[in-house]
Amino acid sequence: MWKILRFFARFYTPGKFVTFIRKTGRKVHFLPKLLTIFYCMQDEDTPKFIKLALMGALGYVILPFDFVPDVFAGFGWLDDAAVVAAALRLAGTYVKPEHREKVRHMFPFFRVHV
Repeated sequence: MWKILRFFARFYTPGKFVTFIRKTGRKVHFLPKLLTIFYCMQDEDTPKFIKLALMGALGYVILPFDFVPDVFAGFGWLDDAAVVAAALRLAGTYVKPEHREKVRHMFPFFRVHV
């Protein structure tokens, strides 16, 4: 599991994440969850293993090739959404209310569930 996490974490950098958000953010319906992962990962209180898992999840989403290529309309993002959901479940108690509040602040006109 460590090898898989490290593999996908290699594809994450803050710059790549921002570029990804700018290019595909409006197409990704789970963008608030991605940002929640990002804020949790930036928190000093989040353990290193959890940070690695979150980096791996973000790296997987950013990666242009994955199990179901993103170019397939409707189905291409399903595997990415599943990885994001699993990462949030793993992070669990480390996702703080302030992480969620930052995301809600970014999406003031939308009902955001994270």
